[in-house]
Formats: sequence, C-alpha cells, structure tokens
Amino acid sequence: MALRPVVVTGLGIICAAGRDPAEFWTRLTTARGGLTPIEDEAFAVFTARYAGQVPDAWIDDQLPAEEAAGDRTARLALVAANQAIEQAGRPGRAGAVRAAPAPDRFGVILGKCQATPGPGGSYQPMHHTADVVAERLGLGGPRILVSTACAAGGNAVGLARDKILTGEADAVLAGGVDPLLFGTYAGFAGLQALSTGPCRPYSHSDGLNLGEGAAFLLLEPLDLALARGATPLAEVAGYGLSADAYHATAPDPTGRGGAGAVRRALAEAGLTPDDVHYVSGHGTGTPANDTMEAKVMRLVFGDRASRVPTSSIKSFVGHTLGAAGAVEAVASVLALRHGVVPPTIGFDDDGDGARADLDYVPNRAREMTVDTVVSNNYAFGGNNVSLVLTRPRDPAPYGPAPRREAVISGLGPVTCAGTGIAETAAAITAGRRADGRAPSLEGRTFAPRSLWRHMNRLSRLAIAASRLAWEDADLKLPRKALDDVALVFATGAGSAESTGGFDDSIALNPNKPAVLSFSNVVLNATGGAVCQTLGLRGPTTTLCNGAASASIALDCALEMIDAGKAEVVLVVAADETAARQALASFELLDASGAAGDAGPSGDGGPVPYGERPAPPAGPEAASGTGAGPGAGAGAASGIGPVAGSAAVAFVVESAEHCAGRGGRPYARVAGTRHAAGRGAEPVARSLALPGAAPALVVGAATGLPRDGEEAAAVLARVPDALLTASAALIGDCQAATGAMNIALAALAVRDGLAPALAGLGTPLAGGRDSYVTAPELDGPVESALALTAAHDSVRGAVLLEAV
Repeated sequence: MALRPVVVTGLGIICAAGRDPAEFWTRLTTARGGLTPIEDEAFAVFTARYAGQVPDAWIDDQLPAEEAAGDRTARLALVAANQAIEQAGRPGRAGAVRAAPAPDRFGVILGKCQATPGPGGSYQPMHHTADVVAERLGLGGPRILVSTACAAGGNAVGLARDKILTGEADAVLAGGVDPLLFGTYAGFAGLQALSTGPCRPYSHSDGLNLGEGAAFLLLEPLDLALARGATPLAEVAGYGLSADAYHATAPDPTGRGGAGAVRRALAEAGLTPDDVHYVSGHGTGTPANDTMEAKVMRLVFGDRASRVPTSSIKSFVGHTLGAAGAVEAVASVLALRHGVVPPTIGFDDDGDGARADLDYVPNRAREMTVDTVVSNNYAFGGNNVSLVLTRPRDPAPYGPAPRREAVISGLGPVTCAGTGIAETAAAITAGRRADGRAPSLEGRTFAPRSLWRHMNRLSRLAIAASRLAWEDADLKLPRKALDDVALVFATGAGSAESTGGFDDSIALNPNKPAVLSFSNVVLNATGGAVCQTLGLRGPTTTLCNGAASASIALDCALEMIDAGKAEVVLVVAADETAARQALASFELLDASGAAGDAGPSGDGGPVPYGERPAPPAGPEAASGTGAGPGAGAGAASGIGPVAGSAAVAFVVESAEHCAGRGGRPYARVAGTRHAAGRGAEPVARSLALPGAAPALVVGAATGLPRDGEEAAAVLARVPDALLTASAALIGDCQAATGAMNIALAALAVRDGLAPALAGLGTPLAGGRDSYVTAPELDGPVESALALTAAHDSVRGAVLLEAV
C-alpha cells in the first residue's frame, strides 16, 4: 500500500528576482533576471562584482514592527515563512480563514550554508535563525537546522516529508536562507569561481554569481490539507540523497553521485525516468558543475536525455547557497501549477559543445505538459539531493510508514578520556574527570597519508571516530555495499580551525583568502571527508542543532532504516573547543541570564548537577591559576563547564541486518523524542517516552545552574533511576557530548559501565543516592535514557533497551 501523500499548500520567497511568489514567477516567465552590480564599496576589491541582491525595502515592507528587528538572515527567513503560511491559510495571519495544525504539531526545518554574525560580531549558533522563525510564528513541533551547504534547502524539504510520514508533525515549514556575506564572496573569488558578469549556466560556464534570499514551502499530509479546505499545489512524491565521496569542493566528474540521488528519489516516488517532464538543474555556471550535470542527465535518462528540458534559474537569482534548493523547489511547484518551465537566460547557442546535445530551455519560458519535476542540487563536501515533485494526485488508500527495529552495534569515541571504546571504558573504571585536553591522535593515521596530512583537526577526529566505530561493530562489507551505507553528521559549529584560519586570511587580504580553509568552512565538509575516506556513497546529510544534534541525527538514521533507504547508518558528531568559546555568549546562559565561562573548570570547578562553587577571590582569580590540567590561554577562574573537543561515532543498523551478519549489538533503540522551546517545560516533554522506566539516565548537564531543571524533571519522571552525564568524563563538547551520552547509555545497557560524578558535592535536585557515584553499576541495565540539549531551542531523549 502507498505511503501517505505529502503536499505543498503554501509558498514563500524573497530573492533578487522577486519579493514574493507572484513577482518571482512573473519575472521567471518573462525572462527578467535580477543579477546586478554590487554597489557596496567593501566589494570594490573584487574584479567580479555581480550578484543577486535583495533590496532592504523589500524586506522591511513585508514585516510587522515586532518582526523587523534582528539580523538580516532572520528577517529574510521571516518574510518567506510568513508568505507560505498566509497562502496556506493559517488563522491569525492576514487573509487566513482556515484551521491550522496544533502548534506542537507544526515544525520548521531550515537549510542554511553559512554561519552568520550576531549583533556582537561573533557567529551565532547555526540553529539561531530556525529558532527565531519558530518562536515568532509559534511553531512548537520538530525543529531542525540542516547544513549540507548548497544542497541544504532541498534537503530540508525531504526531511520535512519524513517528519510528516513518521507522524511527528501535521505541518512543516521547510526551506532555506542565506544572506550575501563579504567573507563568502571572498572565498569564491579566491577559488576563481565567480563570473565577471551575469552568469550563463550550461553555455558559457565561466563562473557563478552569488545571491541571497529565502524560500519556504509549507508541507502537509494530503488528507489533513483537504479536510481544512487548503489547496494542494504539488505533491512531494520522493527525495534522494547521496555522497560523491570524491573531493571537498569539486563534484565527481563522472556524475555517479548526482545520478544516484535522482534514482533514489524516483524509486521512492514509485516513478521511472520516463515519467519526468522537466528537470530543475543546479546550474551554477562553473565548468565543473555544468559538465557534471550533463553527465547526470545522460546517466539517468539515457537516449531520452536530449528530450527532457532542464534549466537553471541561478541565471536569474545567482547562487543563494543554503536557500538554493528551496528557491528552485518553489520554481518547480509553480512550473507544475502553470504548465510552464522557466528558461536559462543568458544562454548562448555558441557555447560549450560538450553540453550542446541537451535541452536547456534557452532564454524563453516554455508552455508544455508538466506533471513531474525533478529538482537537483549539488554541494561542497559532495552532498547531492534530488526532489521529485508532481501534480497533486487524488486521495487514495495509504498505509502507515514502515517501522523496523534498529540497534546500535558499534561505538567510536575520540575524546580526552580516550581513543576508542576500550580506552574509554578504562577511563570510566578509573574514575577519570574531564580536564579540557584535546584528544590525541599522535602516531596514528586513520586515512591515506595523502588525504590525512591536508585535513583539519575536526575531520581527523571524525574520521578516527568513524573508523573505530566501524571496527567495533566488526563490519566487513564488500565495496559495492558501501554505495548504500548512509552517513549523518552532527555538529554545533563545524571546524573552528578552518573558520578561524579563513577569517584571519580575509582580514589580512580579501583577495588572497586561505582557500583550503574556505573549503572546510561549510559545516558538512567534515561529513564529506568521512565519506571520502571510508568510500561511503549512500544517503548523507549534516544537522546542526547545537548539543541536541546527535539525537536528531539518530532520528534521521532511524527514518532512513525504516524507509529502507539504508541498512547501515554511521552517525558521527564532532565539535571543537574554540567554537564553543565563540558561542559562549549565546549558549552558556545561567539561570540569571548571565553568560557562563566556557573555559576549563579543572578540579575546583563544578560537576554536572552539582551546586556551583563561588569564584575564587584574590590574585588566583585574576591569574586563572588552579584551572586544572589542560587549561589553555584565556581559561578563567573555574566556574563554568569544562570545554572540550571530541568526535563520537556510532553504527546504527537494522536489527535484521545486524543479526544476519552475526553482529553483537550494544542495545536496541526503543524510542526517541524531541521537544522544542525555552525554559524547563521542554525538558519534561522530551522525557515523555513510552516504555519501561529506565534504570539509568545519562543527562545533558554540563555544570551550569540550569542543570537543576533537568535533574528535577528526570527525578520526577523516573524517581528510581540513577543519573549521570558524559560531561563529567569528557567535558562540554557540544554535539559530541550528546553523541557520547547515547554511546554511554549503550555501554551501560550491554556492559554495566557508567561515569561517576566524582566531586558532586550537594546536588541541585534530589539526594546523592539518585546519582552515579561509582563507575561499576550492579550489572548491565535493562534500559537507559540518553538526553541531549540545545538550550532554549531543542531537547532530545533516546531510550535504549537490552537486546
């Protein structure tokens, strides 16, 4: 039986080619592009100065006063989100008359490529824009930030479809946003990837133009949309993800990865290449991309390739990075609605002959039958996504989304506590405490030396963790099987080393940026490095929800297994200390609203769930002495969490696959739950998982006063459980800490080990007998709960049970 149809009921867009969907469509069909010279004097240092810019007036005119404040990224997103919701008919918005889903069933999934600066100049958390949209619009359902660079917008639409199919949401705003930033412009200029005039994809592929904007699609199940009187605009029939496993910035020239994404999307939609009427291409205007796309067309469509129109609207709006896939999905829905395909403007018939045999809809829109559209996007890091959009079909019987049992079969921690599960177990037994030291990989190489020596620290950590998890699971798969192994990468801030190195180089000379660092600034670059090293070409994505990223990544892995997209999924989480310190002002707020210190706390500092000691007085406080081993420059007086760097990987398999190969799993994944919002209330909601009460809870506490909220909620829900936290062992490592919580819960279920909260003192909630005070438990526990937390954004819970 078919799956529940998911349809688009609202569109919103603001970009260089229009301030709303109506203007956008008019300009696409009349071939009026929006690429213009950049007048900002700061950009005068570059020779190539054309871009797709959004006038500020277009933003300001569409936002009420209470939404007009804030950074430009959030304002762009709010404009497009408001438009999509108003078209779909949400009450409380202008012109809306229909009922809407309950707020806790209404989610937002946002694609974003760039970290954007906040008012103080430091980078905001990647998930900040999604939080702003959700809070301003009252959306309390699933909240995810996906950052697969230029594929992120399309990826967000596919993930939104999954959330509706699993029953987690009744409606999801899915889209993408990115502004035009000077640093990103300098990076592409340094790569010599920019065109000196308006770009001309597929003909004179001499470079791209950057653009900015935001686009959202409102997704709902067809039955609920019809029940409330909404008009389905298109159906999201399927989507496919893949990894090139080829290069950090260049696409696989064979087209293999891109073709794999299209084939997966069509298979999920139950369609064949013969059913496709139009392809919305990525079409950046660079030689490598345009040539690769031509090969994808030939691989997928064979002899029919020259008869399937494909065009690039980047010739109108420029490359909008994280928004690109959503912008092009909006254009694809409008093409379906109107029976018109937009052209590739600026097309020159005397262009590159290597692509001359394909139909690029040159310069004029074309009226034709359009029932099925494939929208493709390709990104740095080797991420590919394809969406299949069709005209809405009539309601038909559907069955529930499949559910398959999944297990965690391999663990690969790389932390200050040890490299690999054996060293980690020894550290737990010895009662070791977090000390802020970076994990050491000295003398060990986990990739071919030709790759290893060019990798940044975060990629090395993630690759080491991935190999160790793979070895721990004792996976021995033939090379062909690696084409279907999936990877989900989770990070809070990506590579601090590369971001810092690139920013420093721009400050010195924007015309000579550190291009190697630039290629690793995108947050999915580390996941791409893992795929390239291990040869993984299955579905691949990157999620960036702070310290809640790992549990959201596990959710994504389970959805892939349920849908039959993969039997094996590698989940990897990694973050660095410097990135945590840069985000301290936003993330590490204590109960009074004051920012906590992100430096190592050492032996004198707090431990998770313990009362916070008074800061030392006198010369010791001023000098920072007594901060503990590994305290680096700038470590303060030991009154905050121990900031750490780490990568933690775990292998998730279908139980059937694991049993079939004779694997020895740690635990069964019995359930997951996430709750969005601020304050203590989401903590309690995230704990509301069905099933037996866990004997152990590995919490998200890091050593701040707000740990008491979590402890109180846990003890109220499961008063007989013992409580601990991985931050006691490895420190606050953002996404990697959440992954370590899951890994430690699995270790406790199989082997009866858990880190003790040494030096707990007086707990913030309950008595000392409610906490793990010795590493050796009475034996393996039947069930354990792992918690994750991006404070004031998303709380997560993962229940693991004995197999």
